Amino acid sequence: MNSSPATEPNVSEVDPGCLPAWEVDDLPEPRPFLARNLLALIGPGIVMAGASTGTGEYIIGPRTAAQYQGAMMWVVLLSILAQVVLNTEVMRYTLCTGEPIMTGYLRCRPGPRFWLLFYLFLDVAGWLPTLASLAAQILIVLVQGLTPQDTIPSDVVQALRIGIFLACAVLVLFGGKVYTTLQIVLGGKFLFVLVFMVFSTVFFCSAETWLRIWGGMLDPTRLPLNAEGKPEIDWALVASLAGFAGVGGLGNIMVSNYVRENGWGMGQKVGAIPSAFGGQQIELSHIGTITRNTPENRRRFDGWCRYLIADQYLMWALGSLIGVMLPCVLGAEYLNIDRLIDAKDQWRAAAALAQDFGEAQGEVFRTLTLLCGLVIMIPGQFGVLESVARRWTDAFWSGSRRMRQLDTRRVKHVYYSFAFAYVVFGVCFYLFFPNLSGTTMMTIAGNLANFAIAVTIFHTLYVNRRFLPPLMRPSRGKQVALVLAGLFFTSMFGLVFEQRIWPILSGGGR
Repeated sequence: MNSSPATEPNVSEVDPGCLPAWEVDDLPEPRPFLARNLLALIGPGIVMAGASTGTGEYIIGPRTAAQYQGAMMWVVLLSILAQVVLNTEVMRYTLCTGEPIMTGYLRCRPGPRFWLLFYLFLDVAGWLPTLASLAAQILIVLVQGLTPQDTIPSDVVQALRIGIFLACAVLVLFGGKVYTTLQIVLGGKFLFVLVFMVFSTVFFCSAETWLRIWGGMLDPTRLPLNAEGKPEIDWALVASLAGFAGVGGLGNIMVSNYVRENGWGMGQKVGAIPSAFGGQQIELSHIGTITRNTPENRRRFDGWCRYLIADQYLMWALGSLIGVMLPCVLGAEYLNIDRLIDAKDQWRAAAALAQDFGEAQGEVFRTLTLLCGLVIMIPGQFGVLESVARRWTDAFWSGSRRMRQLDTRRVKHVYYSFAFAYVVFGVCFYLFFPNLSGTTMMTIAGNLANFAIAVTIFHTLYVNRRFLPPLMRPSRGKQVALVLAGLFFTSMFGLVFEQRIWPILSGGGR
């Protein structure tokens, strides 16, 4: 193709929208798709898998499996498939522009100010310091040796969770690029939990339980029945599982930030976010660099997509599915759901699986499962803090006219300002809502996550059709898949709204 104005996507083929135009360049040549290069390049999927191993996998999943014994597990499979469609599409945008997908949202009308406020409001549940509160429950049970019949003192949980939350904030200060620290912490977390859960379920769970839980994932006709033999579904519980399986909420769009940080595609041309110590020379451009719309760049784009597919389908989707289902098997085998449902004290939910497993198999497994919970919750809270700070640093770094005037080396100051704001928010939230347990926060966040992810799916579809060079836009099949994914999460939110929220609004609830 000739070098002509038609090949310059920011000039004639792609209107940059409500932000300044991109720089224009050719897409970097990817490394040959070989095993050694695959291992060297894969990273976003590990980070996302580590981030996704959290409350849904350790608390909501086992509780749903124990309560319904395999029924409704199909929402896990649909949720992860829907999320991987979104993940690959937000990665598409970053491969072609070097920008996180949030910057693409800000390019849309009516402009960045509207979308910044809209997504800040949509992200409110993502700011809840849920995991530190759950980690405090686990730590108290571990240290005090509490049994399932004991009550966890809520005042001790309230004090301890603030200390855990502040400790997580220290982790983001080191590592050169913050992404480096994130990859080590969350990658290590994922591998530890995977090994422990494989060992526990293989040696201590029956084949019947394995078949019942995994079979339920493939059988949407299996429904939970009440004493009268009629279907009875707690959609708040099931939708929370859909919202927490994988990542959920605005968490999924962070994979585009990690693509940039890992230097994939046009991410090589924009820089990264440095840590407070060890990364002072790293810079980050305010606006990305878009690839030219040429067949040669399309060829290079296809080469990068091979790594994208391997990273997301093999590393993230498969890892997330296993990460959800193994704790569900353990929960179906050991979790005493009657005792958990009847308990008025919600301050022990995070430790319930470990206590019941330990009651059946001995103190060693109680301790190991509690330690597994800590490995999930504490790095998970670090991941939440980091993703909130990164998400909003990137958004304001590109979307705010005032911040676009800052030197590119000052991005770390913006990043740590948002990290500090999140820490202040978390501590204040604990102080103003001392009686709100991590379990309640988890249920709220899980259900709001379904609405948030549905919005990002439809917005991503618009952005990729609107702003990418024509040769790099998603196929019709991918567009249909995005619509179906968005409808799935919309339906999950709608079912909860109809069952739980609408009766209250209409005056029929208490």
